[in-house]
Amino acid sequence: MKTSKLFVAAMFCLTLITSCSDDDDPVIINPEELITNVTLTFTNTGNATDIVTMSSVAPDGQDGSFTNIVVGSFTSGETYSLDLAITNESESPADDVLNDDIIPEADEHFFTYGVNTVSMTMSRDAGDVDGPDGNKLGVNTTWIAGGASNGSLNITLVHEPVGSDDSNNFGTVTGGEEDFNITFSGVSIN
Repeated sequence: MKTSKLFVAAMFCLTLITSCSDDDDPVIINPEELITNVTLTFTNTGNATDIVTMSSVAPDGQDGSFTNIVVGSFTSGETYSLDLAITNESESPADDVLNDDIIPEADEHFFTYGVNTVSMTMSRDAGDVDGPDGNKLGVNTTWIAGGASNGSLNITLVHEPVGSDDSNNFGTVTGGEEDFNITFSGVSIN
């Protein structure tokens, strides 16, 4: 009798345990992407051998230590197209963060640019990726080098901006969190 009561109690408990389940869909957490390398390659649209490269390498991510390098000088009066590469080189093979994470989530990202004492203008190309609020994301851009000058160029990637505006082609944002904010010094136009 005692055995049968234990058996019935065990079956009751087992039934309760297996019948209670969480039918909600699991919440998929998309962790913040690790960005170790950001490379801006500016190519003269009239002379493909006239290239300026700016690279930032941060082995532990953009919040850690980093090395920024500028190779080449812009030519005054020339037009350049920008090719962006944003990767996580800590993985093998390297993760293409720009094409695998940022562009598919364009409505959650926005690039801003800035120049300081270097005479450059830029525009977001008509074929640029649509970002938040119908603004152009800032992946496909064209740059024009003005008169001879030296200074710095900044690129910032903002995640989930509250507001973004590309009416000033360099872009402005309110709110959000910076995925990276990189300033390249030693930019020159000859």
